[in-house]
Amino acid sequence: MRKEENYAFMYKEIGLSHETLQTALRFLLRAKLIKRVDRGHKKSYYEITEKGRRYFLLMKELRELS
Repeated sequence: MRKEENYAFMYKEIGLSHETLQTALRFLLRAKLIKRVDRGHKKSYYEITEKGRRYFLLMKELRELS
């Protein structure tokens, strides 16, 4: 897991439609699992928050139990 990614990279890597990716990002932002960091004109990155990191690790542990 990388510390930060921009929208174009995620769109290319994940292969979801723009609408689906935007919906997922909005959900994660509202849940405070990620945050958006603006870096100048049209340069935004998304970073996982500490809450997001804990949630991810918990989901990983639960997956390993099944």
